[in-house]
Amino acid sequence: MKFENLKGINVLWLSKTGLTNLNSGEGEANLVDIKRYKMMNEEFPYVSGQAMRYYFKEAIRRNLRSEEEMCRPNKLGETCGEIGNCIGCDLFGFMITVKKKGAVTRVSPVKVSPAMGLLQFEENSVLDFLTRRKPQKAVEERIGDIVNVEIGTNIYKCGVAIDVMKVGCEELWTKDGYKLKPLVSTKEKVNRISKVVEALRFITDYSKQARLLTDFTPDIICVAFQNKYSHRLQKLLELDEGCTLNESRVKQILDDVKDYTDELKFGIISGIIDKEDAVKEIFESYKIPVSTPAEVINSSIKELAELEI
Repeated sequence: MKFENLKGINVLWLSKTGLTNLNSGEGEANLVDIKRYKMMNEEFPYVSGQAMRYYFKEAIRRNLRSEEEMCRPNKLGETCGEIGNCIGCDLFGFMITVKKKGAVTRVSPVKVSPAMGLLQFEENSVLDFLTRRKPQKAVEERIGDIVNVEIGTNIYKCGVAIDVMKVGCEELWTKDGYKLKPLVSTKEKVNRISKVVEALRFITDYSKQARLLTDFTPDIICVAFQNKYSHRLQKLLELDEGCTLNESRVKQILDDVKDYTDELKFGIISGIIDKEDAVKEIFESYKIPVSTPAEVINSSIKELAELEI
């Protein structure tokens, strides 16, 4: 595959968690709640897109080489904005205020979705009772504030889309129109894109992990290398009743995206959904090999490294 033909990389995955609170809401004085959304008057948990971006940034930062740079926001929350040198500002965009000029902005080439819980909150949650200990005036005294933390298990749907053309480039509007000005080599563009894909295996740093350790990396994953930039793949994985994938939806979306997808990979581990063999058969019928999430991510990184530049 030639790099010039690669316009977008789309990733969609499901992750089953243990008891946890990945992203808290506003809560109350003695309640740490879980962020929730409503659908058909039922409540489901979610993790915000802002939190998901943070997980990806930290996963990439942990695996930087010594010569690579990725700045952190200053006290105003602003980053350096140096696309050519800073991997974070390039991949995730920025907004920098400039005196008497306004603001300089960059739209993130890496788009992330909120992680949406697919199982009803009330049927898969519990209230965890805690106490915050205070200094004791005497040995026999036991003083503390009562705290309740909402925790639950769920299957979350998460998505990432990479606008390949804009990675490593500055967007310019001139009298002649719109154009992209490359600030890094094509090899470095591929390196930065690979870091986003690699981060899928190593996302951590979500909340409450000191005592609610859970894994949030992909259990079921689909990665598409596309010659057109599109988000259509994000509708591929939907649950029917219980933990069964909507097979008709899978076929319809595959029929749609195959027209502009040069390579599509699918990986799954056992025990996440019901009737998983039927799902595997669907992908195999489209001549898409079924492997594990780790194999899909590693083969995607390898494919990026082997692109014709």
